[in-house]
Amino acid sequence: MTEALPTPEVNRWILLIVVMVGTFLSILDSIVMNVAFPYIITSFGSNVEQVKWVSTGFMIAATCTMPLTPWLGRRIGYGSLYIISLAVFTIGSAGSAASWDLDSLIFFRFVQGAAAGTIQPASIVLLTRAFPPYIRGRAFGIWSVGVMLAPSLGPTVGGLLIEYSSWRAIFSMSLGIGVVALVLAMAILSRTSDEEPQPFDFMGYLALVVFLVAGLVTLSFGQQEGWTSGIILLGAAVAVTAFMLFLLVEADAEYPIVPLRLFLIPDFALVFFLTLYKSLVRIGGGFLLPIFLYQVQGRESFQIGLLMMPGAVLNTIVNPFSGWLTDRFGGRWPTFVGGFCIAYSLYLYHSVDALTSIWLLLYPQLFRAVGISLIDTPVVTTGMNSVTREDAGYASWLINLSQRVGGVLTVSMLSTLLHRETSIHKDYLGGSALANRPPSQFMIRRGMAMGYSSIEAASLAKAAFGRAIGKAATTLAFQNLYFMMALAALTCVVPAYFLNRFRSPGKVRAKGMN
Repeated sequence: MTEALPTPEVNRWILLIVVMVGTFLSILDSIVMNVAFPYIITSFGSNVEQVKWVSTGFMIAATCTMPLTPWLGRRIGYGSLYIISLAVFTIGSAGSAASWDLDSLIFFRFVQGAAAGTIQPASIVLLTRAFPPYIRGRAFGIWSVGVMLAPSLGPTVGGLLIEYSSWRAIFSMSLGIGVVALVLAMAILSRTSDEEPQPFDFMGYLALVVFLVAGLVTLSFGQQEGWTSGIILLGAAVAVTAFMLFLLVEADAEYPIVPLRLFLIPDFALVFFLTLYKSLVRIGGGFLLPIFLYQVQGRESFQIGLLMMPGAVLNTIVNPFSGWLTDRFGGRWPTFVGGFCIAYSLYLYHSVDALTSIWLLLYPQLFRAVGISLIDTPVVTTGMNSVTREDAGYASWLINLSQRVGGVLTVSMLSTLLHRETSIHKDYLGGSALANRPPSQFMIRRGMAMGYSSIEAASLAKAAFGRAIGKAATTLAFQNLYFMMALAALTCVVPAYFLNRFRSPGKVRAKGMN
Protein backbone atom coordinates (compact mmCIF):
# COMPACT_ATOMS: atom_id res chain seq x y z
CA MET A 1 0.00 0.00 0.00
CA THR A 2 1.37 3.39 -0.93
CA GLU A 3 1.06 6.57 1.04
CA ALA A 4 -1.13 8.10 -1.64
CA LEU A 5 -4.00 5.66 -1.21
CA PRO A 6 -5.83 5.05 2.10
CA THR A 7 -7.01 1.55 1.09
CA PRO A 8 -6.09 -0.84 -1.75
CA GLU A 9 -9.65 -0.61 -3.05
CA VAL A 10 -9.41 3.10 -3.89
CA ASN A 11 -8.90 3.54 -7.60
CA ARG A 12 -5.63 5.32 -8.39
CA TRP A 13 -7.28 6.91 -11.42
CA ILE A 14 -9.68 8.76 -9.09
CA LEU A 15 -6.64 10.06 -7.23
CA LEU A 16 -5.26 11.24 -10.56
CA ILE A 17 -8.38 13.32 -11.29
CA VAL A 18 -8.33 14.84 -7.79
CA VAL A 19 -4.71 16.02 -7.96
CA MET A 20 -5.16 17.17 -11.57
CA VAL A 21 -7.98 19.52 -10.52
CA GLY A 22 -5.84 21.09 -7.80
CA THR A 23 -2.91 21.54 -10.14
CA PHE A 24 -5.15 23.05 -12.83
CA LEU A 25 -6.58 25.50 -10.31
CA SER A 26 -3.21 26.67 -8.99
CA ILE A 27 -1.90 27.34 -12.51
CA LEU A 28 -5.15 28.91 -13.79
CA ASP A 29 -5.22 31.54 -11.05
CA SER A 30 -1.69 32.66 -11.86
CA ILE A 31 -2.56 33.05 -15.57
CA VAL A 32 -5.92 34.82 -15.50
CA MET A 33 -4.55 37.71 -13.43
CA ASN A 34 -2.91 39.12 -16.56
CA VAL A 35 -6.38 39.73 -18.01
CA ALA A 36 -7.66 41.30 -14.78
CA PHE A 37 -4.87 43.87 -14.29
CA PRO A 38 -6.55 46.83 -16.07
CA TYR A 39 -9.76 46.31 -14.10
CA ILE A 40 -7.95 46.02 -10.76
CA ILE A 41 -6.13 49.29 -11.53
CA THR A 42 -9.46 51.00 -12.12
CA SER A 43 -11.16 49.37 -9.12
CA PHE A 44 -8.52 50.45 -6.58
CA GLY A 45 -7.33 53.62 -8.30
CA SER A 46 -3.76 52.31 -8.47
CA ASN A 47 -1.13 52.11 -11.21
CA VAL A 48 0.60 49.37 -13.17
CA GLU A 49 3.69 49.30 -10.94
CA GLN A 50 1.60 48.76 -7.82
CA VAL A 51 -0.68 46.13 -9.35
CA LYS A 52 2.30 44.19 -10.72
CA TRP A 53 2.93 43.00 -7.15
CA VAL A 54 -0.29 41.01 -7.32
CA SER A 55 1.58 38.60 -9.62
CA THR A 56 5.09 39.20 -8.27
CA GLY A 57 3.96 38.43 -4.70
CA PHE A 58 2.39 35.19 -5.91
CA MET A 59 5.63 34.21 -7.66
CA ILE A 60 7.85 35.05 -4.66
CA ALA A 61 5.64 33.11 -2.23
CA ALA A 62 5.53 30.05 -4.50
CA THR A 63 9.32 30.18 -4.90
CA CYS A 64 9.82 30.28 -1.12
CA THR A 65 7.58 27.30 -0.33
CA MET A 66 8.48 25.03 -3.24
CA PRO A 67 11.80 23.80 -1.70
CA LEU A 68 9.92 22.84 1.47
CA THR A 69 7.95 20.12 -0.36
CA PRO A 70 10.18 17.09 0.42
CA TRP A 71 10.80 18.08 4.04
CA LEU A 72 7.09 18.69 4.72
CA GLY A 73 6.12 15.57 2.77
CA ARG A 74 8.34 13.35 4.91
CA ARG A 75 7.09 14.97 8.12
CA ILE A 76 3.30 15.07 7.56
CA GLY A 77 2.82 12.93 4.43
CA TYR A 78 2.33 14.08 0.86
CA GLY A 79 -1.40 13.48 1.07
CA SER A 80 -1.68 15.82 4.06
CA LEU A 81 0.59 18.34 2.37
CA TYR A 82 -1.61 18.38 -0.71
CA ILE A 83 -4.82 18.76 1.33
CA ILE A 84 -3.40 21.57 3.49
CA SER A 85 -1.97 23.37 0.46
CA LEU A 86 -5.29 23.13 -1.39
CA ALA A 87 -7.15 24.40 1.70
CA VAL A 88 -4.79 27.38 2.07
CA PHE A 89 -5.11 28.12 -1.65
CA THR A 90 -8.91 28.09 -1.36
CA ILE A 91 -8.78 30.44 1.64
CA GLY A 92 -6.53 32.72 -0.40
CA SER A 93 -9.09 32.65 -3.23
CA ALA A 94 -11.89 33.64 -0.85
CA GLY A 95 -9.79 36.48 0.57
CA SER A 96 -8.83 37.70 -2.90
CA ALA A 97 -12.48 37.76 -3.99
CA ALA A 98 -13.40 39.79 -0.90
CA SER A 99 -10.31 42.05 -0.85
CA TRP A 100 -11.12 45.61 0.20
CA ASP A 101 -8.00 47.35 -1.14
CA LEU A 102 -4.88 46.60 -3.16
CA ASP A 103 -2.79 45.71 -0.11
CA SER A 104 -5.28 43.07 1.01
CA LEU A 105 -5.39 41.62 -2.52
CA ILE A 106 -1.58 41.40 -2.62
CA PHE A 107 -1.61 39.69 0.80
CA PHE A 108 -4.15 37.05 -0.21
CA ARG A 109 -2.34 36.49 -3.50
CA PHE A 110 0.77 35.86 -1.41
CA VAL A 111 -1.23 33.27 0.54
CA GLN A 112 -2.32 31.64 -2.73
CA GLY A 113 1.26 31.59 -4.01
CA ALA A 114 2.56 29.98 -0.83
CA ALA A 115 0.07 27.14 -1.31
CA ALA A 116 0.59 26.86 -5.07
CA GLY A 117 4.32 26.34 -4.52
CA THR A 118 3.71 22.92 -2.96
CA ILE A 119 0.54 21.78 -4.78
CA GLN A 120 2.17 20.81 -8.06
CA PRO A 121 5.31 19.10 -6.64
CA ALA A 122 3.16 17.19 -4.13
CA SER A 123 0.86 16.11 -6.98
CA ILE A 124 3.80 14.67 -8.92
CA VAL A 125 5.01 12.70 -5.88
CA LEU A 126 1.52 11.33 -5.20
CA LEU A 127 1.19 10.14 -8.79
CA THR A 128 4.71 8.68 -8.80
CA ARG A 129 3.91 6.61 -5.71
CA ALA A 130 0.42 5.61 -6.80
CA PHE A 131 1.33 4.45 -10.31
CA PRO A 132 3.98 1.83 -11.11
CA PRO A 133 6.57 2.75 -13.77
CA TYR A 134 4.92 0.76 -16.54
CA ILE A 135 1.79 3.00 -16.54
CA ARG A 136 3.28 6.14 -15.03
CA GLY A 137 3.59 7.83 -18.41
CA ARG A 138 -0.13 7.47 -19.05
CA ALA A 139 -0.88 8.91 -15.62
CA PHE A 140 1.33 11.95 -16.20
CA GLY A 141 -0.12 12.30 -19.69
CA ILE A 142 -3.65 12.66 -18.30
CA TRP A 143 -2.47 14.85 -15.41
CA SER A 144 -0.66 17.19 -17.80
CA VAL A 145 -3.96 17.87 -19.56
CA GLY A 146 -4.83 20.09 -16.60
CA VAL A 147 -1.38 21.66 -16.64
CA MET A 148 -1.67 22.55 -20.33
CA LEU A 149 -5.32 23.62 -20.32
CA ALA A 150 -4.82 26.22 -17.57
CA PRO A 151 -2.59 28.64 -19.53
CA SER A 152 -4.60 28.09 -22.71
CA LEU A 153 -8.05 28.59 -21.22
CA GLY A 154 -7.01 31.20 -18.65
CA PRO A 155 -7.23 34.34 -20.83
CA THR A 156 -10.53 33.28 -22.42
CA VAL A 157 -12.18 32.25 -19.14
CA GLY A 158 -10.87 35.34 -17.37
CA GLY A 159 -12.08 37.62 -20.16
CA LEU A 160 -15.58 36.13 -20.11
CA LEU A 161 -15.89 36.32 -16.32
CA ILE A 162 -14.75 39.94 -16.27
CA GLU A 163 -17.01 40.91 -19.19
CA TYR A 164 -20.16 39.46 -17.63
CA SER A 165 -19.32 40.02 -13.96
CA SER A 166 -16.11 41.52 -12.52
CA TRP A 167 -12.50 40.59 -11.83
CA ARG A 168 -13.59 39.23 -8.43
CA ALA A 169 -15.49 36.47 -10.24
CA ILE A 170 -12.13 34.93 -11.14
CA PHE A 171 -11.44 34.20 -7.47
CA SER A 172 -15.03 33.23 -6.76
CA MET A 173 -14.70 30.57 -9.45
CA SER A 174 -11.46 29.33 -7.85
CA LEU A 175 -13.18 29.23 -4.48
CA GLY A 176 -15.98 27.02 -5.78
CA ILE A 177 -13.67 24.61 -7.61
CA GLY A 178 -11.27 24.59 -4.65
CA VAL A 179 -13.96 23.55 -2.16
CA VAL A 180 -15.07 20.64 -4.38
CA ALA A 181 -11.47 19.51 -4.96
CA LEU A 182 -10.72 19.78 -1.24
CA VAL A 183 -13.66 17.57 -0.27
CA LEU A 184 -12.60 14.95 -2.81
CA ALA A 185 -8.95 15.11 -1.68
CA MET A 186 -9.92 14.59 1.97
CA ALA A 187 -11.98 11.57 0.99
CA ILE A 188 -9.27 9.99 -1.17
CA LEU A 189 -5.82 10.85 0.15
CA SER A 190 -4.05 9.35 3.10
CA ARG A 191 -3.03 11.81 5.79
CA THR A 192 -0.15 9.83 7.30
CA SER A 193 3.52 9.49 6.42
CA ASP A 194 5.53 6.28 6.29
CA GLU A 195 8.88 8.07 6.14
CA GLU A 196 11.18 9.15 8.92
CA PRO A 197 11.34 12.97 9.31
CA GLN A 198 14.71 14.61 8.73
CA PRO A 199 16.30 17.68 10.32
CA PHE A 200 15.66 20.88 8.41
CA ASP A 201 18.56 22.36 6.43
CA PHE A 202 17.90 25.96 7.44
CA MET A 203 21.12 27.48 6.08
CA GLY A 204 20.77 25.72 2.74
CA TYR A 205 17.12 26.74 2.49
CA LEU A 206 17.88 30.38 3.34
CA ALA A 207 20.69 30.61 0.76
CA LEU A 208 18.54 28.92 -1.89
CA VAL A 209 15.53 31.19 -1.31
CA VAL A 210 17.66 34.34 -1.41
CA PHE A 211 19.19 33.13 -4.69
CA LEU A 212 15.84 32.25 -6.26
CA VAL A 213 13.92 35.34 -5.14
CA ALA A 214 16.73 37.76 -6.02
CA GLY A 215 17.25 36.05 -9.37
CA LEU A 216 13.58 35.87 -10.36
CA VAL A 217 12.79 39.44 -9.28
CA THR A 218 15.87 40.70 -11.13
CA LEU A 219 14.78 38.90 -14.29
CA SER A 220 11.19 40.12 -13.93
CA PHE A 221 12.11 43.80 -13.52
CA GLY A 222 15.24 43.90 -15.70
CA GLN A 223 13.53 45.23 -18.81
CA GLN A 224 11.51 47.76 -16.86
CA GLU A 225 14.39 49.16 -14.77
CA GLY A 226 17.14 48.71 -17.35
CA TRP A 227 19.64 45.86 -17.28
CA THR A 228 22.53 48.15 -16.34
CA SER A 229 20.65 50.04 -13.60
CA GLY A 230 22.04 49.93 -10.07
CA ILE A 231 19.12 48.02 -8.54
CA ILE A 232 19.24 45.30 -11.20
CA LEU A 233 23.01 44.89 -10.91
CA LEU A 234 22.64 44.68 -7.12
CA GLY A 235 19.96 42.00 -7.48
CA ALA A 236 22.19 40.00 -9.83
CA ALA A 237 25.13 40.29 -7.40
CA VAL A 238 22.97 39.11 -4.48
CA ALA A 239 21.69 36.15 -6.53
CA VAL A 240 25.19 35.04 -7.59
CA THR A 241 26.57 35.39 -4.05
CA ALA A 242 23.66 33.45 -2.54
CA PHE A 243 24.07 30.69 -5.13
CA MET A 244 27.78 30.27 -4.35
CA LEU A 245 26.98 30.16 -0.63
CA PHE A 246 24.24 27.61 -1.31
CA LEU A 247 26.68 25.28 -3.10
CA LEU A 248 29.17 25.55 -0.24
CA VAL A 249 26.52 24.81 2.39
CA GLU A 250 24.97 21.89 0.50
CA ALA A 251 28.32 20.24 -0.17
CA ASP A 252 28.77 19.59 3.58
CA ALA A 253 25.13 19.26 4.70
CA GLU A 254 24.14 15.92 6.22
CA TYR A 255 20.51 16.39 5.22
CA PRO A 256 20.62 18.91 2.33
CA ILE A 257 17.59 20.80 1.10
CA VAL A 258 18.78 19.79 -2.40
CA PRO A 259 20.74 16.51 -2.67
CA LEU A 260 23.31 17.47 -5.28
CA ARG A 261 23.87 13.78 -6.06
CA LEU A 262 20.64 13.86 -8.09
CA PHE A 263 22.47 15.81 -10.77
CA LEU A 264 24.91 12.90 -11.14
CA ILE A 265 22.00 10.84 -12.45
CA PRO A 266 22.27 11.32 -16.24
CA ASP A 267 18.55 11.10 -17.01
CA PHE A 268 17.58 13.47 -14.20
CA ALA A 269 20.27 15.99 -15.18
CA LEU A 270 19.02 15.90 -18.79
CA VAL A 271 15.41 16.26 -17.65
CA PHE A 272 16.28 19.27 -15.47
CA PHE A 273 17.97 20.92 -18.45
CA LEU A 274 15.20 19.99 -20.90
CA THR A 275 12.51 21.33 -18.54
CA LEU A 276 14.31 24.65 -18.40
CA TYR A 277 14.79 24.52 -22.14
CA LYS A 278 11.23 23.59 -23.09
CA SER A 279 9.97 26.73 -21.35
CA LEU A 280 11.62 28.70 -24.14
CA VAL A 281 9.61 26.99 -26.85
CA ARG A 282 6.38 26.43 -24.89
CA ILE A 283 6.03 29.64 -22.92
CA GLY A 284 7.91 31.68 -25.52
CA GLY A 285 5.51 30.79 -28.33
CA GLY A 286 2.51 31.38 -26.11
CA PHE A 287 3.95 34.72 -24.97
CA LEU A 288 4.73 36.14 -28.42
CA LEU A 289 1.63 35.16 -30.38
CA PRO A 290 -1.00 37.09 -28.35
CA ILE A 291 1.20 40.21 -28.42
CA PHE A 292 1.60 39.88 -32.19
CA LEU A 293 -2.13 39.40 -32.72
CA TYR A 294 -2.87 42.51 -30.65
CA GLN A 295 -0.09 44.88 -31.73
CA VAL A 296 0.27 43.95 -35.40
CA GLN A 297 -3.12 42.55 -36.41
CA GLY A 298 -5.20 44.62 -33.98
CA ARG A 299 -7.35 41.72 -32.75
CA GLU A 300 -9.50 41.88 -29.61
CA SER A 301 -8.65 39.82 -26.51
CA PHE A 302 -11.62 37.49 -27.03
CA GLN A 303 -10.55 36.80 -30.64
CA ILE A 304 -7.03 36.09 -29.42
CA GLY A 305 -8.37 33.61 -26.88
CA LEU A 306 -10.37 31.80 -29.56
CA LEU A 307 -7.32 31.61 -31.85
CA MET A 308 -5.31 30.01 -29.04
CA MET A 309 -8.05 27.49 -28.26
CA PRO A 310 -7.39 24.83 -30.96
CA GLY A 311 -3.89 24.25 -29.61
CA ALA A 312 -5.26 23.66 -26.11
CA VAL A 313 -7.85 21.20 -27.44
CA LEU A 314 -5.20 19.28 -29.38
CA ASN A 315 -2.99 19.18 -26.27
CA THR A 316 -5.86 17.58 -24.39
CA ILE A 317 -6.15 14.89 -27.05
CA VAL A 318 -2.44 14.16 -27.59
CA ASN A 319 -1.17 14.27 -23.97
CA PRO A 320 -2.59 10.88 -22.89
CA PHE A 321 -1.29 9.33 -26.14
CA SER A 322 2.11 10.84 -25.39
CA GLY A 323 2.01 9.14 -22.00
CA TRP A 324 1.27 5.79 -23.65
CA LEU A 325 4.20 6.30 -26.04
CA THR A 326 6.47 7.02 -23.06
CA ASP A 327 5.41 3.84 -21.29
CA ARG A 328 5.90 1.86 -24.50
CA PHE A 329 9.13 3.33 -25.92
CA GLY A 330 10.66 5.49 -23.18
CA GLY A 331 11.11 9.24 -23.17
CA ARG A 332 13.77 9.61 -25.85
CA TRP A 333 11.91 9.30 -29.14
CA PRO A 334 8.73 11.21 -28.20
CA THR A 335 10.89 14.10 -26.93
CA PHE A 336 13.11 13.91 -30.00
CA VAL A 337 10.15 14.11 -32.39
CA GLY A 338 8.46 16.76 -30.25
CA GLY A 339 11.51 19.01 -30.56
CA PHE A 340 11.31 18.87 -34.36
CA CYS A 341 7.55 19.58 -34.32
CA ILE A 342 7.99 22.68 -32.15
CA ALA A 343 10.94 23.94 -34.20
CA TYR A 344 8.89 23.56 -37.39
CA SER A 345 5.88 25.38 -35.89
CA LEU A 346 8.05 28.31 -34.82
CA TYR A 347 9.68 28.43 -38.25
CA LEU A 348 6.25 28.68 -39.90
CA TYR A 349 5.64 31.86 -37.93
CA HIS A 350 8.82 33.57 -39.14
CA SER A 351 6.93 35.15 -42.06
CA VAL A 352 3.74 36.33 -40.30
CA ASP A 353 2.56 39.89 -40.89
CA ALA A 354 -0.51 42.10 -40.56
CA LEU A 355 -2.27 40.31 -43.45
CA THR A 356 -1.59 36.71 -42.38
CA SER A 357 -4.85 34.75 -42.55
CA ILE A 358 -6.47 32.95 -39.63
CA TRP A 359 -5.67 29.54 -41.16
CA LEU A 360 -1.96 30.37 -41.41
CA LEU A 361 -2.07 31.45 -37.76
CA LEU A 362 -3.84 28.25 -36.66
CA TYR A 363 -1.90 25.77 -38.81
CA PRO A 364 1.47 26.13 -36.99
CA GLN A 365 -0.28 25.83 -33.62
CA LEU A 366 -1.23 22.26 -34.46
CA PHE A 367 2.44 21.28 -34.80
CA ARG A 368 3.27 23.25 -31.66
CA ALA A 369 0.54 21.52 -29.64
CA VAL A 370 1.69 18.05 -30.77
CA GLY A 371 5.32 18.95 -30.07
CA ILE A 372 4.61 20.25 -26.57
CA SER A 373 2.60 17.12 -25.73
CA LEU A 374 5.42 14.90 -27.00
CA ILE A 375 7.91 16.73 -24.76
CA ASP A 376 6.05 17.50 -21.53
CA THR A 377 4.88 14.06 -20.43
CA PRO A 378 8.01 12.08 -21.47
CA VAL A 379 10.31 14.58 -19.75
CA VAL A 380 8.43 14.52 -16.41
CA THR A 381 7.98 10.74 -16.52
CA THR A 382 11.64 10.10 -17.33
CA GLY A 383 12.76 12.42 -14.54
CA MET A 384 10.58 10.78 -11.91
CA ASN A 385 11.45 7.26 -13.10
CA SER A 386 15.16 8.04 -12.79
CA VAL A 387 15.11 8.58 -9.00
CA THR A 388 14.27 6.42 -6.00
CA ARG A 389 11.04 6.63 -4.03
CA GLU A 390 12.84 8.52 -1.25
CA ASP A 391 14.12 11.15 -3.68
CA ALA A 392 10.81 11.66 -5.49
CA GLY A 393 10.00 14.73 -3.39
CA TYR A 394 13.28 16.41 -4.27
CA ALA A 395 12.97 15.52 -7.94
CA SER A 396 9.39 16.82 -8.22
CA TRP A 397 10.07 20.31 -6.89
CA LEU A 398 13.35 20.63 -8.79
CA ILE A 399 11.53 19.85 -12.06
CA ASN A 400 8.89 22.43 -11.15
CA LEU A 401 11.58 24.94 -10.22
CA SER A 402 13.30 24.43 -13.55
CA GLN A 403 10.03 25.09 -15.34
CA ARG A 404 9.31 28.24 -13.29
CA VAL A 405 12.80 29.67 -13.76
CA GLY A 406 12.68 28.83 -17.46
CA GLY A 407 9.35 30.64 -17.80
CA VAL A 408 10.56 33.83 -16.09
CA LEU A 409 13.84 33.75 -18.01
CA THR A 410 11.99 33.25 -21.31
CA VAL A 411 9.52 36.10 -20.81
CA SER A 412 12.29 38.43 -19.62
CA MET A 413 14.59 37.55 -22.50
CA LEU A 414 11.90 37.78 -25.19
CA SER A 415 10.60 41.10 -23.81
CA THR A 416 14.09 42.54 -24.01
CA LEU A 417 14.78 41.13 -27.48
CA LEU A 418 11.41 42.27 -28.82
CA HIS A 419 12.05 45.83 -27.64
CA ARG A 420 15.61 45.77 -28.99
CA GLU A 421 14.68 44.29 -32.39
CA THR A 422 11.77 46.71 -32.80
CA SER A 423 14.02 49.69 -32.04
CA ILE A 424 16.69 48.51 -34.48
CA HIS A 425 14.22 48.03 -37.33
CA LYS A 426 12.43 51.27 -36.56
CA ASP A 427 15.72 53.19 -36.73
CA TYR A 428 16.62 51.45 -39.98
CA LEU A 429 13.24 52.01 -41.64
CA GLY A 430 12.90 55.52 -40.26
CA GLY A 431 16.30 56.48 -41.63
CA SER A 432 15.57 55.23 -45.13
CA ALA A 433 15.25 57.61 -48.04
CA LEU A 434 11.58 56.75 -48.46
CA ALA A 435 10.78 57.68 -44.85
CA ASN A 436 12.44 61.08 -45.21
CA ARG A 437 10.49 62.10 -48.30
CA PRO A 438 7.73 64.66 -47.85
CA PRO A 439 4.17 63.28 -47.69
CA SER A 440 2.63 62.43 -51.05
CA GLN A 441 0.27 64.90 -52.64
CA PHE A 442 -2.37 62.18 -52.80
CA MET A 443 -2.43 61.83 -49.00
CA ILE A 444 -2.40 65.60 -48.51
CA ARG A 445 -5.35 66.05 -50.89
CA ARG A 446 -7.30 63.32 -49.06
CA GLY A 447 -6.69 65.12 -45.77
CA MET A 448 -7.81 68.42 -47.24
CA ALA A 449 -10.96 66.74 -48.59
CA MET A 450 -11.77 65.78 -44.99
CA GLY A 451 -11.67 69.44 -43.96
CA TYR A 452 -8.07 69.85 -42.79
CA SER A 453 -5.74 72.63 -43.96
CA SER A 454 -2.81 71.71 -46.19
CA ILE A 455 -0.39 71.97 -43.22
CA GLU A 456 -2.59 69.81 -40.97
CA ALA A 457 -3.12 67.28 -43.76
CA ALA A 458 0.65 67.02 -44.31
CA SER A 459 1.22 66.55 -40.57
CA LEU A 460 -1.45 63.84 -40.37
CA ALA A 461 -0.02 62.07 -43.42
CA LYS A 462 3.44 62.06 -41.89
CA ALA A 463 2.10 60.70 -38.59
CA ALA A 464 0.24 57.93 -40.42
CA PHE A 465 3.41 57.04 -42.29
CA GLY A 466 5.30 56.96 -38.99
CA ARG A 467 2.75 54.53 -37.52
CA ALA A 468 3.10 52.34 -40.59
CA ILE A 469 6.88 52.27 -40.10
CA GLY A 470 6.38 51.35 -36.42
CA LYS A 471 4.07 48.47 -37.33
CA ALA A 472 6.49 47.26 -40.00
CA ALA A 473 9.37 47.38 -37.51
CA THR A 474 7.34 45.42 -34.95
CA THR A 475 6.43 42.82 -37.59
CA LEU A 476 10.09 42.35 -38.56
CA ALA A 477 11.01 41.99 -34.87
CA PHE A 478 8.45 39.21 -34.39
CA GLN A 479 9.65 37.44 -37.52
CA ASN A 480 13.27 37.52 -36.35
CA LEU A 481 12.37 36.25 -32.88
CA TYR A 482 10.35 33.36 -34.26
CA PHE A 483 13.26 32.36 -36.49
CA MET A 484 15.71 32.50 -33.57
CA MET A 485 13.35 30.47 -31.37
CA ALA A 486 13.00 27.86 -34.13
CA LEU A 487 16.79 27.42 -34.18
CA ALA A 488 16.88 27.23 -30.39
CA ALA A 489 14.09 24.62 -30.34
CA LEU A 490 15.95 22.54 -32.88
CA THR A 491 18.98 22.23 -30.63
CA CYS A 492 16.92 20.61 -27.86
CA VAL A 493 16.81 17.38 -29.88
CA VAL A 494 20.46 16.80 -28.93
CA PRO A 495 19.91 16.27 -25.17
CA ALA A 496 16.61 14.51 -25.98
CA TYR A 497 18.50 11.89 -27.96
CA PHE A 498 20.44 10.85 -24.85
CA LEU A 499 17.40 10.21 -22.65
CA ASN A 500 17.11 6.59 -21.47
CA ARG A 501 20.48 5.70 -22.96
CA PHE A 502 22.05 5.16 -19.57
CA ARG A 503 21.52 2.63 -16.84
CA SER A 504 18.75 3.77 -14.50
CA PRO A 505 20.88 5.30 -11.74
CA GLY A 506 17.83 6.17 -9.65
CA LYS A 507 18.24 2.67 -8.24
CA VAL A 508 21.87 3.29 -7.42
CA ARG A 509 22.74 5.26 -4.32
CA ALA A 510 25.81 7.48 -4.30
CA LYS A 511 26.93 6.49 -0.87
CA GLY A 512 28.26 9.28 1.28
CA MET A 513 27.59 11.90 -1.40
CA ASN A 514 25.13 14.76 -1.10
